[in-house]
Amino acid sequence: MKYVTALYLPIIALLLIAPIPAKADDTAFIVDLPLYDSPYNTDFDAINPSMTQALQFSKAFYQFSHFHIQSFWGANTDATLISIILFDTLATWLPLSNGWLHEEWHRSVMGQYGIKSRNDIYELKLFEETISVSNVSDADLIALKKNHPADLIRLHTAGLESQNQLNLSIENDQFFEDTQTHDALLLWFNSINTTSYLNTCSSDESTHITNKILANEGQSISDRDFTGLDCNAWVYDLFRPNEPYADRGTHPSGNGFDRYITYEKLGSDERQYLRKQYYLSFLNFVDPFLLNKHFFAYKYSNSASDEHMPILWNANIKHYLTPFGYTINLHAFIKMPKHSFLFTLNNHFNKNHHFSGVGADVINLPLRLGTLKLASTIKMRLWQQPRQFSFTTASADTGASLSTRVEYKLTRKLGTYLDISHKTSGWLEGNVYLNSSSSILMGLRFRA
Repeated sequence: MKYVTALYLPIIALLLIAPIPAKADDTAFIVDLPLYDSPYNTDFDAINPSMTQALQFSKAFYQFSHFHIQSFWGANTDATLISIILFDTLATWLPLSNGWLHEEWHRSVMGQYGIKSRNDIYELKLFEETISVSNVSDADLIALKKNHPADLIRLHTAGLESQNQLNLSIENDQFFEDTQTHDALLLWFNSINTTSYLNTCSSDESTHITNKILANEGQSISDRDFTGLDCNAWVYDLFRPNEPYADRGTHPSGNGFDRYITYEKLGSDERQYLRKQYYLSFLNFVDPFLLNKHFFAYKYSNSASDEHMPILWNANIKHYLTPFGYTINLHAFIKMPKHSFLFTLNNHFNKNHHFSGVGADVINLPLRLGTLKLASTIKMRLWQQPRQFSFTTASADTGASLSTRVEYKLTRKLGTYLDISHKTSGWLEGNVYLNSSSSILMGLRFRA
């Protein structure tokens, strides 16, 4: 369930004085269309888009819209900024928005097991406080908790994970591809929504909101959201991975199980842990991109040519809720005259223990295959995480992932790509599979 807040007003004044990066006629945006994502699209007849597909569709929706808003107003930056504020606020309740993406990532976790669902954003109920994923049966949730408890825990927080990943993907474009659409407001929306959601879940307000939802629900199980407020269900199942789903009790209507976890149902340890996540979520604001600062420049002297060579860099932090607890990722963006890198330092935490990981992405590396000029991006990750996603263990499982994307430019602006990846068992942000998996992704990439 996406909980929609209206606590955006404090940032508007800040954004009004933040400069738009470029004039409209210099603006660039990227449309990445992942047309085929296997095995996700093939295992269950593509009942909904994969995580990667939903993410890229949503990002293209925003950047395409922001580009045309900027183009319409031209040099009138005040009108551009106000229009983007209004658009991003209204878009929350529209398909392809961050609200849509939030729900689609919930659906992706269920979809890998063939569990069907419905994204209620298509009902176009503007200004509703919550957006649901419905048409999920009790039987499917019972089986998921019994057979794949870690996936059920991850299911609850996949929506918040999607909003972090949308921000990171936009920031990658801004830094490595020099896109110039004015996306700072969207970055703020996603970060504020995560913090506000956790604040609501870790207070009595969550009980009030849940009771309002229950008061409007009838006998129909198919119309219910799959979980209610995401963070409450996450911490409940995190502390109770072996509790049968049916122990949640009977729905107040007498038909089906009571899916929704209120604040009053949580124990003191669970409340404290959830409140801790609220405080940790403020780390997401350690991010210069929020202030339209896409890079910092450092110039060093090249002794061979006696020229001053520029190095561009940036850094930020992302906080995630995970199947074993939480993760704090530190990112370092580096762009040198010939090579570009994204380095990641992972800090995985369960209840009482810390586990480390590292990652390195080599971005748009020139590659020749015969007479073909290609660009390759290689992403490598190595980690230790709590064994079998346990919230309490001190033992670790070692895991890794490797992906290679090769892009061939059909024209100056249009390219086609093939992405092949493999990961061992473990949680990896943006990857729906907790078990070992291999994936093939093919698509088109358009640079405006």
